[in-house]
Amino acid sequence: MTRNDVARLAGTSPAVVSYVINNGPRPVSESARRRVLAAVEQLGYRPNAVARSLRSRRTWTIGVIASDSAGGTSPFFGQFTRACEEVAWQRGYSVLFGNSAEDPDRAEGYIRAFLERQVDGLVLMRVPVSPERAEEMRGHIPVVTIDHQAPPFFSRLAVDDEEGGYQATRHLLEHGHRRIGFVGGRLDITPVELRAAGWRRALVEAGVEARAGLVAESSLSLEGGYDAAFRLLSSGSRPTALFCSIDDQAIGAMRAAADLGLGVPGDVAVVGFDGAREAAYTVPGLTTISQPIGEMARHATGTLVGAIESADAEPVTKIFPAALVTRGSCGCPEPRLHR
Repeated sequence: MTRNDVARLAGTSPAVVSYVINNGPRPVSESARRRVLAAVEQLGYRPNAVARSLRSRRTWTIGVIASDSAGGTSPFFGQFTRACEEVAWQRGYSVLFGNSAEDPDRAEGYIRAFLERQVDGLVLMRVPVSPERAEEMRGHIPVVTIDHQAPPFFSRLAVDDEEGGYQATRHLLEHGHRRIGFVGGRLDITPVELRAAGWRRALVEAGVEARAGLVAESSLSLEGGYDAAFRLLSSGSRPTALFCSIDDQAIGAMRAAADLGLGVPGDVAVVGFDGAREAAYTVPGLTTISQPIGEMARHATGTLVGAIESADAEPVTKIFPAALVTRGSCGCPEPRLHR
């Protein structure tokens, strides 16, 4: 089957078929679009992807690289990449995924591999890029970074991490806690560093010392949260509350408390960060700092596709607000889940 066969069945010109399949460059009426899509389905037409790429100088693929130490199971990354893929599919793009697992060499390997496959754009989620690699990509491929500092010629999206850390710690202070521990990943990871800064700012503002003994670094995972919380809660001067830099760590911390015979929130209050769906299903429910994951993913993919399709697109920086969602793990009333 050829494009001409589709055009004959749809009652349109071959050019209109091309505009529908390629999402442009000219607009097509909705009725003509429906006829073309119905003809494509009826005939089983499949355009030649190689020829399409040669004509358009695009591969119609986007690379998404995450830095997920949970092995691709983190709720944040799962929800984010799912929303990215949905927007990309609607715009006519396929998505290649890679997980650097917080390994700079692995991240560089994925970037190199995706560039060799000539992806049209990259989304980098908490993935650092060397200045040399960034300069190499400048002007050649659009890049959107998520939750990481970026050169000014990359677009950057992030949640207000410091304000979120401040809100979480301030809320625990309002519950009367003064020994508030911080469970984080490596402090050189931008979101973790900023969330720790918010924790520190809230304590200092309240006249409470942000002691180094209240900080435990670990991997950004369930296991990491468990190990770090176990260390803090086993110490001679254990904290009465924990602010964890991601929800997975907070869930792991709650299990560590249970294994030590401590009740949540009676013996230790726990607050996470991300707003993952799973936070509502722990017992007690996990209080968390929610970020608009779906909105961020849709904005990131839309920004990237806009930059791919328009040479005049300028890099953008957008910071999304963080919001406190209270549940039982901090001592607030436990909302009931309705089905």
